[in-house]
This record gives sequence, C-alpha cells and structure tokens, in this order.
Amino acid sequence: MSKTELVTAETETILLQPISPPAPIASIPRRSSGPDLPAPFPEPSVHDAESALPPESAVSTAQRWNDPPRNKYRVLSCFFAFLVYGMNDGAPGAMVPLFEKYYHLPHSIVSLMFLSPMVGCVLASFTSNRLHAIAGRRGVALTATGAYVLAYLGISQHPPFPVVVCLLVLTGFGSGLMNGSWNSWFGGLVQGSTLLGFLHGFWGAGATLSPILISRIATKVENWWIFYCLMMSLACLACIAVTTSFWDDTGSGFRQRNATPSPNAQAGTLKVLKNRVTLTFSLFMVLYVGSEVTIGGWLLTFMMNVRNGSPTASSLATSGFWIGLTAGRFGLGWITGYVGEKVMVTIYLLSAIGLELGVWFGKEFAVSAVMAALVGVSIGMLMPSGIRVMTKLLPPEKHLVSVGFATAFAVSGSAVFPFAVGALAEAYGVEVLQPVALALFGLQLVLWLFISRGKFKV
Repeated sequence: MSKTELVTAETETILLQPISPPAPIASIPRRSSGPDLPAPFPEPSVHDAESALPPESAVSTAQRWNDPPRNKYRVLSCFFAFLVYGMNDGAPGAMVPLFEKYYHLPHSIVSLMFLSPMVGCVLASFTSNRLHAIAGRRGVALTATGAYVLAYLGISQHPPFPVVVCLLVLTGFGSGLMNGSWNSWFGGLVQGSTLLGFLHGFWGAGATLSPILISRIATKVENWWIFYCLMMSLACLACIAVTTSFWDDTGSGFRQRNATPSPNAQAGTLKVLKNRVTLTFSLFMVLYVGSEVTIGGWLLTFMMNVRNGSPTASSLATSGFWIGLTAGRFGLGWITGYVGEKVMVTIYLLSAIGLELGVWFGKEFAVSAVMAALVGVSIGMLMPSGIRVMTKLLPPEKHLVSVGFATAFAVSGSAVFPFAVGALAEAYGVEVLQPVALALFGLQLVLWLFISRGKFKV
C-alpha cells in the first residue's frame, strides 16, 4: 500500500503509514454449504456400533431403575409379569405328553399348541405402537396381562383341543405386547444390558418352574388343568401390579414424548418394515427364540423317548435347561455389558454349538442332561444382548416401535420351529430336535457376524 497525504484545514500534511496485514487469528471452523469450506469433522450418516456410543464426557439423561422412585415399583412389577410370561412359555413342552394322552392325539396335532400363539404375536407386533399412542403403557399392561387371564380361564375348563389352540392365540398376543413395551423401556434405562438380563432371567425362572409344577400336578392330582387355574391367579396379580405401576403412563404422555400428533400410529409401525436394523434383528430374534423354545419344548419328550429317562428325571432335565438359561441371564449380564455384546454373543453361540453336539452324541442320559443345562447357560444372554444393541443403533424415538416389532415378531419363532419339530418328529422321530437346534444356532452365528461388522442406516 502506498503512502497517502492527508491535508487538514491548517495545511498541515500528515503522512499515513501503510497498514500491515493483520496477524492470523484462530477461528472455529463453521459448517458451510460452499464447496471451498468443507466441514472439518465429517458427521456420521449412519448409526453403527461405534458412532452410537457416547463420548466419555457425555452425561446420560436416561432414567435409572430407581430414579425416579416410581421406577422401582415398575421394575419389580415387570419382573413378576415376566415370571408369569416364562411360566406360560415353559408349559407347552411339559404339556405335550399330557395332552397327547388326554385328547388321544399324535405329535403333529398337539404341535399346534406351539403354532397358534404366533397369530397373536404377529397381531401384537402391528398393534403395539397404536395401543401405546391411545392408552400408553398403562393400557398395554392391562391388555397384555388381561389376555393371559382370559386364556387361562378358558383352558382351565379343559375344553376340546381346538378350543385350547384358539385360546393360546390370546397368550401369544399378551406375550407380544409385553415383549415390545417392557423390552424397549428396560433397554433405554441406565445399565440397560444388566437390567435386561435380569428381566429375561425372571422369564427363565418362570420357564424353569413350569415343568416342575406340571410334573407334580400330573403325579399327585392327575388333572393337568389345575396348573392353568394357578396361572390364572398369577396373571390376575400381574395385571394389578403392572397396571398400577404404569398408571400415570398414558397415551397423551406417550404422544408428547414421541412427537406423535394423533393416536393413529399405524404408519410408524409399517415404516419399520423398511428399516434394515429392525428387520435384521427381527430375523436374529426369531431364530433365537425359535431355538430356545424348541429345545425347552421338546427336550422332555427327547429325554423320555431317545434317552429312555423316566418322566420325573426327564422333567428335571428340562428344568435344568431352563435353570441354566436363567443362571446365564442373571450371572452373565454384567460381563456381557463390560466386555461388549459384539464379542460375547459370538462366544456364546460358538459355545452353544459345541454343547449341542454334546447333547446329540452323548448317548448317556446324564451327559445329555448336563450338556442341555450348559446350552441354556450359553444362550441366556442372546436376546437381551440383541435388544441392547438395537437401542444403541436406533435413535430413542424409534425404540418402542422397532424394538417392539422385533421382539413381538420374534415370539412367532417360538411357534413355528417347535411346530416344525413336532411335524418332523411324527415322521422321523424326536431325534430331529438336535439337528434342527444346531441349524438354528449356526444361522444365528452367521447373522450375528454380519450384524457386528455391518453399518446400518437408520
């Protein structure tokens, strides 16, 4: 810059010195749409396992199991409801020999008791979000447990078998609603992986208790429907507990939290069918629940017919499987959360495949019983881990509809695969249980490896 003369009124000449360029100053880069100012840190456009994890300095705003205080009652009531839910799922396997004897039916027909709940589960997967928008978790709790009460009331009257099959649709509907609502709620809490392990641990405890109770009732009383009278009483208690604990969780509150403008949330439910995360995890959970309930449902018959065990010993072996599953969920929840679901689920599935081979080729009754119990331990955390990873990958506003759909739809796996084993057992014998279980575990492993390496756009 050249010098410039400035002449004042008194004709005094002042020389202005050139101004040197300003020193560069630090500035915070800002986002710009111009091509020459790219964003300094590209923002991730996908929700994957790494980008979903918060930074170390982040402060969680999620609720805890004991904060606010009413959550303590909610957690305990859900634990009790899942205990009843587990007893519901653990009953069909123990009832198979009793129904065959009482109704004089073959394996293939009795297997319909595994298939009919699928209708209710699928219905629940498409109505859960709408019901939440209308009545909140209070309405869901009342509807889910109320469906159990009605079903058990009907079955306790020991009606014709086709009526039993139809009533079991109601249990599937209740199970689907409970899975969707409470899995998503627990998954969003602080330490969700551990809490989900406990929640499903109570389910396992109920599934453990059912074969023992049914065996005792069949031996001492000889009237299998007494079990369903007991179940009706427990379902009534669960209905009171969960409905009152979520009494202030109404439909209007749900719509405000999830920005749902109207009670019609069906479009949101249908939208999840285009979500890769939801569809992939739905398939994984269908395979898992199918393997779990198939083993638990047909293990008693397998141990009696193939391993030549007595009814009491075979019932104890079945309970051993559910005890192992329960122990895995209570004992491995913290370890899974600490090490990471990605690694631990892979280890669990590899262990399950090896142990299931031991059940198949261990010809002694005791060997098969011990291996079956260890299979239960190894698969206990699979579903809670899958739910927890879903809550990490998906934004909070999608938790209910996506997790709800995946878990409710997954319960259909507990219907399809046990029914298939029953149909195959009619033609080839109940020995088909082991290869079917191995195939399900293998498919889960392949799918989990894809999940743990893939990046999903949500």
